[in-house]
Amino acid sequence: MTTPPDDRGQRPRPSLVVVSLPEELDVGNSARTGAELVGAAGPGGIVVADMSATRFCDSSAIAALIRADRALTAAGAQLRLVLGSPAVARILALTGATDVLAVYPSLEQASSREGG
Repeated sequence: MTTPPDDRGQRPRPSLVVVSLPEELDVGNSARTGAELVGAAGPGGIVVADMSATRFCDSSAIAALIRADRALTAAGAQLRLVLGSPAVARILALTGATDVLAVYPSLEQASSREGG
Protein backbone atom coordinates (compact mmCIF):
# COMPACT_ATOMS: atom_id res chain seq x y z
CA MET A 1 0.00 0.00 0.00
CA THR A 2 1.39 3.40 -0.91
CA THR A 3 0.89 6.59 1.02
CA PRO A 4 -1.32 9.10 -0.81
CA PRO A 5 0.29 12.37 -1.90
CA ASP A 6 -0.11 15.41 0.30
CA ASP A 7 -1.77 18.60 -0.95
CA ARG A 8 1.45 19.59 -2.75
CA GLY A 9 1.47 16.28 -4.64
CA GLN A 10 4.38 14.84 -2.64
CA ARG A 11 4.41 11.64 -0.65
CA PRO A 12 5.42 12.09 2.98
CA ARG A 13 8.75 10.59 3.96
CA PRO A 14 8.79 7.87 6.59
CA SER A 15 9.96 8.87 10.03
CA LEU A 16 13.54 8.19 11.02
CA VAL A 17 14.31 7.55 14.69
CA VAL A 18 17.75 6.93 16.17
CA VAL A 19 17.82 4.90 19.39
CA SER A 20 21.16 4.87 21.22
CA LEU A 21 21.78 1.51 22.82
CA PRO A 22 23.80 0.96 26.01
CA GLU A 23 27.39 -0.23 26.39
CA GLU A 24 26.21 -3.69 27.41
CA LEU A 25 23.22 -5.56 25.96
CA ASP A 26 22.40 -8.64 27.97
CA VAL A 27 19.62 -10.60 29.64
CA GLY A 28 19.10 -7.72 32.07
CA ASN A 29 18.08 -5.20 29.43
CA SER A 30 17.49 -7.05 26.15
CA ALA A 31 13.68 -7.34 26.43
CA ARG A 32 13.34 -3.65 27.31
CA THR A 33 15.69 -2.70 24.46
CA GLY A 34 13.74 -4.78 21.95
CA ALA A 35 10.45 -3.22 23.06
CA GLU A 36 11.95 0.27 22.79
CA LEU A 37 13.09 -0.40 19.23
CA VAL A 38 9.69 -1.77 18.17
CA GLY A 39 7.87 1.15 19.77
CA ALA A 40 10.09 3.77 18.16
CA ALA A 41 8.77 3.66 14.57
CA GLY A 42 5.49 4.34 12.91
CA PRO A 43 4.34 2.53 9.77
CA GLY A 44 6.95 2.84 7.06
CA GLY A 45 9.44 4.31 9.52
CA ILE A 46 13.12 3.59 9.95
CA VAL A 47 14.62 2.79 13.34
CA VAL A 48 18.39 3.11 13.58
CA ALA A 49 19.78 1.23 16.57
CA ASP A 50 22.99 3.10 17.30
CA MET A 51 25.20 0.42 18.84
CA SER A 52 28.40 2.42 18.37
CA ALA A 53 28.90 2.50 22.16
CA THR A 54 27.88 -1.14 22.65
CA ARG A 55 30.85 -3.29 23.62
CA PHE A 56 29.05 -6.46 24.78
CA CYS A 57 26.05 -8.26 23.29
CA ASP A 58 24.87 -11.64 24.55
CA SER A 59 22.57 -14.19 22.91
CA SER A 60 19.44 -12.80 24.58
CA ALA A 61 20.21 -9.39 23.08
CA ILE A 62 20.82 -10.88 19.64
CA ALA A 63 17.47 -12.68 19.87
CA ALA A 64 15.78 -9.43 20.96
CA LEU A 65 17.27 -7.58 17.98
CA ILE A 66 16.03 -10.25 15.58
CA ARG A 67 12.55 -10.23 17.17
CA ALA A 68 12.46 -6.42 16.93
CA ASP A 69 13.50 -6.60 13.27
CA ARG A 70 10.72 -9.11 12.51
CA ALA A 71 8.10 -7.03 14.34
CA LEU A 72 9.16 -3.82 12.60
CA THR A 73 9.20 -5.54 9.20
CA ALA A 74 5.69 -6.88 9.83
CA ALA A 75 4.59 -3.31 10.61
CA GLY A 76 6.12 -1.99 7.39
CA ALA A 77 9.10 -0.40 9.15
CA GLN A 78 12.85 -1.07 9.06
CA LEU A 79 15.51 -1.74 11.68
CA ARG A 80 19.08 -0.70 10.89
CA LEU A 81 22.06 -1.34 13.19
CA VAL A 82 25.20 0.75 13.51
CA LEU A 83 28.07 -1.19 15.07
CA GLY A 84 31.17 0.33 16.64
CA SER A 85 32.80 -2.60 18.36
CA PRO A 86 34.69 -5.27 16.41
CA ALA A 87 33.75 -7.76 19.16
CA VAL A 88 30.02 -7.07 18.71
CA ALA A 89 30.35 -7.22 14.92
CA ARG A 90 32.15 -10.55 15.25
CA ILE A 91 29.54 -12.17 17.53
CA LEU A 92 26.72 -11.00 15.24
CA ALA A 93 28.57 -12.45 12.25
CA LEU A 94 29.41 -15.75 14.00
CA THR A 95 25.80 -16.27 15.03
CA GLY A 96 24.50 -15.48 11.55
CA ALA A 97 22.61 -12.43 12.79
CA THR A 98 24.23 -10.27 10.13
CA ASP A 99 22.50 -12.46 7.54
CA VAL A 100 19.10 -11.26 8.76
CA LEU A 101 19.83 -7.83 10.27
CA ALA A 102 20.74 -4.71 8.29
CA VAL A 103 24.14 -3.57 9.56
CA TYR A 104 25.78 -0.27 8.62
CA PRO A 105 29.29 1.03 9.31
CA SER A 106 28.16 4.56 10.26
CA LEU A 107 25.20 6.47 11.60
CA GLU A 108 25.27 8.63 8.49
CA GLN A 109 24.85 5.64 6.17
CA ALA A 110 22.19 4.01 8.33
CA SER A 111 20.26 7.29 8.45
CA SER A 112 20.23 7.68 4.69
CA ARG A 113 16.74 7.31 3.22
CA GLU A 114 18.19 4.94 0.64
CA GLY A 115 19.88 2.85 3.32
CA GLY A 116 23.43 3.20 2.25
